[in-house]
Amino acid sequence: MPLLFLIPLFTGLVTAYIFKKSTDEVGQIIGVVAAVSLVLGLILAPWQVQLLLLVVVLVSTKKLLQQNEYKLKQQEKEQEQFNSGHHQEVISSQAAKIEHEATHKYRGSYYQATDVSVEVQEGEIIGRYRGLPWRMHQVVNTPRSME
Repeated sequence: MPLLFLIPLFTGLVTAYIFKKSTDEVGQIIGVVAAVSLVLGLILAPWQVQLLLLVVVLVSTKKLLQQNEYKLKQQEKEQEQFNSGHHQEVISSQAAKIEHEATHKYRGSYYQATDVSVEVQEGEIIGRYRGLPWRMHQVVNTPRSME
């Protein structure tokens, strides 16, 4: 069995490790090299290795599908228990009332946003940022809601 396929495979693994540790643009180029090397290594691998890899992928996929089906069934059972009885009517009427009153939603909680207007007076030029003048602003009056 020729071991020539291990060269691009090993290169792909090393470059994938560097890709995970890198944060700049070079990491993206290394990521492409890693992907190409891994694919080339698997293409050059003997048929026995490819068959073994295929069996491993099929078995692991079947286990993952079974776990996901079990979790999905558990969630459906919990949802049915939650929706049973008169709780559904109370919850739907409360949700409709909250949605009508509130205009914003954040992480499942509804809230009413208050508009605050602040008068600002432009001040003197302090410096330049990216070629544009940078001005200091002064607040003229502070609303009571912000105090």
